[in-house]
Amino acid sequence: MEVHHVAKLADLGRPDNRPPRADLMAARHRKTLVVCGSCHADIHGKKPVPALTE
Repeated sequence: MEVHHVAKLADLGRPDNRPPRADLMAARHRKTLVVCGSCHADIHGKKPVPALTE
């Protein structure tokens, strides 16, 4: 698990032009969101990391 963080809630963008994760952060008034490593890489436009297996 990783924590995605924005500097301020205003950085999330306008309600009519933002991804669902940003809507969730805004609705909860939180600047952080716990996501898996692959999703966090996707948020930042990087190549997703492979899932861990046992």
